[in-house]
Amino acid sequence: MRRLIPVLSIALAALVAGCGTTTSGDSAATAPNATPSKLDPVATIQQAMNRSFAGTVTMDASVKAGTKSLTLSGKMDPAAKALQVTGEAPEPMEARLIGDTAYIKMDSGDGGKPWQKLDLTKLKPGSSLRQSFDLKTQTGIVGGIVSAEETGDGRYKGTADLNKAATAAGTDGGMREGLESSAKLAKDPAAIPFEATVDADGRLTGLSYTIATKSLGDLVTDMKMSGFGEPVTVTAPPAKDTEAAAEEMYKYF
Repeated sequence: MRRLIPVLSIALAALVAGCGTTTSGDSAATAPNATPSKLDPVATIQQAMNRSFAGTVTMDASVKAGTKSLTLSGKMDPAAKALQVTGEAPEPMEARLIGDTAYIKMDSGDGGKPWQKLDLTKLKPGSSLRQSFDLKTQTGIVGGIVSAEETGDGRYKGTADLNKAATAAGTDGGMREGLESSAKLAKDPAAIPFEATVDADGRLTGLSYTIATKSLGDLVTDMKMSGFGEPVTVTAPPAKDTEAAAEEMYKYF
């Protein structure tokens, strides 16, 4: 089994957590350039998430757990199900998504080709790897925000409930299971502190939160969003460098 696969699954989940639409039926998601109306802070942040991911976006993320850390940079087009991620997790990694086909680059250690090609439709519905690539169902902690206040122009802080977020998450793609697992790790899943920034167009440009865990120390996630509406093109790796994932990989995930 390629040794980077488990790390990649966690890394991608961290990157795209909170990157999809919230469960509210906000019309702002279909009109990202409309002038946002003044809402209460919780609704402002949730609608800002919808606006940010109504089209293409670039995200830079870092995740720290105790003494370990990873950094990721990704560009995505949720509507086209296109995603490209590079980073250190902690080893160099790269992943691409084109429709339901995922490509993962890793050090094989066995002389194999550098890219593995996976058919996401063959993964289990609750697969952590499938969850990582399912942009439409990612709600992260945003769906579980219980309180928020504006601390400055476009800056907010508040508290989220991981169990509430899990309840608000869709059942497809395994996001609910991921949030439930995070809730079990947290010392107090109902009081996850976060900070967020919203730009003048009502789009979420920053989100950071800290989960104090029972055994792993603090899990600190920081995300920055930019490049709204810029073209995103994701191409498949060269065929000569690609091989189909083994059936055992689908069973593993």
